[in-house]
Amino acid sequence: MLVVAYDNRSEFEIANPILEEIEDAMVRTLLHQEIEVECEVSFSFVSAAEIKDLNKEYRDKDMVTDVLSFPMYEDFIRNRETIIKENPFLPLLLGDIVICIEQAETQAKEYGNTLTRELSYLSVHSVLHLLGYDHMEDDEKSQMRRIEKEIMGDE
Repeated sequence: MLVVAYDNRSEFEIANPILEEIEDAMVRTLLHQEIEVECEVSFSFVSAAEIKDLNKEYRDKDMVTDVLSFPMYEDFIRNRETIIKENPFLPLLLGDIVICIEQAETQAKEYGNTLTRELSYLSVHSVLHLLGYDHMEDDEKSQMRRIEKEIMGDE
């Protein structure tokens, strides 16, 4: 159902059990959204300096962030049938996820979570972005947060 191409460009060693939890979270997201074709996601772990540079380049925000998502398709969730039909070759590339492991670790401590839980949440959040969800408007934010809670089992 999901192929993940990992690239660890951070100084942190990411253990296999953490990667398995991340993949599980992403698969749960796809199942929740009823994505029934095999998909691929490019997933990179980067340093604070690298994500700051990416954030500046792509979002014009000169600051470290936890995660950036780069969808392959605009509004995938609303146009999924057309996108899948026009791309008969699988796996279907959904896009790229870039996570700053340092920021994720900081947030995990702030929220009282494990690093694994924080990375799982960020993965769910990012896949939802790849599928076309956003949180710029209050109604979009409410919808996205509700879906994240359902997937993470935080209802």
